[in-house]
Amino acid sequence: MLFVYSRQIALTFVVILGSICAWAQPNLEQYDLKRLHFGFTLAANSGRLNIDLAKNFPSDTVMNVTAKNFPGIGLGAITNLRIGDYWDIRLMTPVISFVQRNLVYDFPNSKKEVKVESAYCDASLLVKYKSARRKNTRVYVIGGGRMSYDFASTINKNRGLQNPVVSLNPITYGWEAGFGLDVYFEYFKFSPEIKVCNTFGNAMFRDGYIFTDYIQNISPQLIQFSLHFE
Repeated sequence: MLFVYSRQIALTFVVILGSICAWAQPNLEQYDLKRLHFGFTLAANSGRLNIDLAKNFPSDTVMNVTAKNFPGIGLGAITNLRIGDYWDIRLMTPVISFVQRNLVYDFPNSKKEVKVESAYCDASLLVKYKSARRKNTRVYVIGGGRMSYDFASTINKNRGLQNPVVSLNPITYGWEAGFGLDVYFEYFKFSPEIKVCNTFGNAMFRDGYIFTDYIQNISPQLIQFSLHFE
């Protein structure tokens, strides 16, 4: 819910910012003619776990499994290559993202909440398509693939029935897609962006305990609001 409100505020901010800049004097008029740009990004995210329950579910032991989402943060580097008037290739690496998602297990007489925390180092290769520039703004869509390594992976952590641990594989692959707004200021370009990141396949590490036995598949998802500075 917190991220939904943040996203609504972000969209309102983008609309207001774009309206103001559309009437301003043009800035950085030669910026888009340069072939290579560098920058950095600051991000807020909401991590989610899409869960597919096993065929033997529900049971007399575990009644239900649900996921709780929490806000997180990220920081990273941008390398942008211009390949045409409307097309760019964008490499975003390294991008460090801190994400938390909890799994809540409903037992007949109790509940158990298991933290699933990650510290991802991401590398994304993206294609960016931009609209024609209107004074100091241009909108864009972006998409591509990503690889993530989780420095906080718990696959080697001790676990048991009284010490529940649900781990994700440390290396995952996925896709991401989103849209944003390029805003040209006097000395830099500022780009608010909203993006969805999904993981391919099953990211869960199966350890033989009931906390993973009743889950067939876990696919991490990230909804991210970024502020790019170039």
